[in-house]
Amino acid sequence: MLRSVKSQIVFATSLIIIVILGATAYFVVDQKAKEINHDIFVKSVSFAELTRERIVANYEDNYRQQAYANFDKEMSDIYSMDTDVMGIAIINYQGENLYVDPKIREHHGKLSDEDLERVQAVYASVRVQKSGRVVYIEKTDSGTRYTDFNGRDVAPIADTEPIEDIYYPFRDPNNALRSYTLYFHVSYAAVAERVKKTVENIAVMALFGIAIALFIGGIVAGRITSPIKALSEGAGKLGAGDLKTRIEVKSESEIGMLAETFNQMASDLETSTKAMIEKEKLTHELELAGEIQRELLPKTLPAVRGLDIAASLSSADEVGGDCYDFIAIDEDKLLFYIGDVTGHGVPAGLVSAINNALVPAFLGKTHKTDELVVELNRILKMKTRPNVFMTMVMCVWSSEHGDLRFTQAGHDPILHFRAADRSVSELAAGGMALGMLPDISKVVKSQTVSAGVGDVFVLYTDGIPEAWRSEKENFGMGRFKESVKKYSGLSTAKEIHDALLKDVRDFMAGYPQADDITLIVGKRTA
Repeated sequence: MLRSVKSQIVFATSLIIIVILGATAYFVVDQKAKEINHDIFVKSVSFAELTRERIVANYEDNYRQQAYANFDKEMSDIYSMDTDVMGIAIINYQGENLYVDPKIREHHGKLSDEDLERVQAVYASVRVQKSGRVVYIEKTDSGTRYTDFNGRDVAPIADTEPIEDIYYPFRDPNNALRSYTLYFHVSYAAVAERVKKTVENIAVMALFGIAIALFIGGIVAGRITSPIKALSEGAGKLGAGDLKTRIEVKSESEIGMLAETFNQMASDLETSTKAMIEKEKLTHELELAGEIQRELLPKTLPAVRGLDIAASLSSADEVGGDCYDFIAIDEDKLLFYIGDVTGHGVPAGLVSAINNALVPAFLGKTHKTDELVVELNRILKMKTRPNVFMTMVMCVWSSEHGDLRFTQAGHDPILHFRAADRSVSELAAGGMALGMLPDISKVVKSQTVSAGVGDVFVLYTDGIPEAWRSEKENFGMGRFKESVKKYSGLSTAKEIHDALLKDVRDFMAGYPQADDITLIVGKRTA
């Protein structure tokens, strides 16, 4: 195992050089092989075209006259022009071997039907080694065509496709008896040899590079490990509680910067430790404030004739700015409201807490929703900062009349599901948010809406329609109204409430909650 930094640096440097050279070798060898393959193909075809008349003349003048010594000498001269051609055979038009070089007798024997077609063809042809496909080469004024035996165009010979042989026709238009086809057997021994030399050269370069890496890595690692050791010892003292520890490293490199950073860290550690303690204290106080705020919410929901209710509040922070409450006025009347203070955190939480404390106090004077809203506005305007205000919907349910009387104070509209025609409508919005003006009595208006059996009222804060699942898409009122329509047929307000919240949470898919989410559902039962 490489434990010291010095050995790791040397190893990493050597490994990088090996990887770079290995990748270079792969691409160089691959490219070299393609170039050689292409060169052999081009040279072999050109060799066959340029030497065919000379070979035929040598065959007729020497071989047929049994002057074998002269024939072999001439063939040696011909072979020297292209060392990639291993051997040559001469075939007549009927497919009979007139001459076969002894070196290629194992490659060229009795001709197959396909070989006979190639012998009798007008154009030269080559056979690809691996696939065995035969490609005919037709020279035209516009270039070279590659076809099959029937003259249909085929894919050219690729650089990566070594050829096995070439059949090149020789036809004498003045003498029908001088009709031959020359067979050229192509060898790729040069590819392996040249690639081997390339690999050997790269291997030598790799060994040389590793030697340099070991030498340079050792020098660089020595300059690094000494300051690191000092830093390690200093870190040990700092970890033991000695906040006065300082490191002396005389270097202008990153190691020297690291030592300066270490010293600054030791200097700041005591301050940051105190700040962390203060932060933990503040966090605890925020958690306590959140618990107090939750304690102000109704622990149990009052029972009222003809209306099934369910509610919940989910804060985005420890302390939220939403609030709601249910207060039974008598056996037939239930007052409830929902509010949303601008912002989050402790300021918003304090305003919502003040509101929750004020509403029960004002109920001793009036049960009218508009008058309650006016009184709440007066106190909030007087006791809060100018840029803090609250939207609210104040409602009173009457079991005797089966209706809901409400007053809007700039809050989102109540959604009303009518069981008779399964429609969802938005009850009137508007009004003035609380805390903006000293007196809103002239702009406050109350409305009353009747509810049939099975009708549902949904009160909510904007954390629901503005719930995000990405930076570009939120839940929106359209989806929310569809959810209300879809689930309002459930048996209880709790079931409706839970289904609506599940739709929102499923839509968010784990995306962080950006705003408080409060939801009240009321369903008329009789």
